[in-house]
Amino acid sequence: MTGCAVKRAAPSADTARVGAEGRDRRKLKRVMKRIPVRFSTASARAGGHIKNLSKEGVFVRSNVLPMRGDPIEITFETRDGGKIEVSGEVRWTTAQMDDHEAAQPGFGVLLHDPGGEYLEFFEGVLLG
Repeated sequence: MTGCAVKRAAPSADTARVGAEGRDRRKLKRVMKRIPVRFSTASARAGGHIKNLSKEGVFVRSNVLPMRGDPIEITFETRDGGKIEVSGEVRWTTAQMDDHEAAQPGFGVLLHDPGGEYLEFFEGVLLG
């Protein structure tokens, strides 16, 4: 996969991403991609796309924003047609941001035990 931008990712979506000096403080590598997804929580089912991903989490762009703390199931397809399902917890949404009206809607998810299929997918994207 060509054209992937790699950034540093936070171990917890609750921590500030940018320090006072303006540097990104995230510690894990984060890969920028656009991967269509379906997700469900106790109160909503919707679609969106993964904007970026790391070994421990994903950021999903969607006009439907779950509540912070909601358990969530996310499903997406790999390039070869395989299906990956992961579960996690919504850690933050763009609605919580000071400039949320200027931000494109989305939310961060901390994955619970992402499993071998997801980690293999992530490594494949990372290594291109």
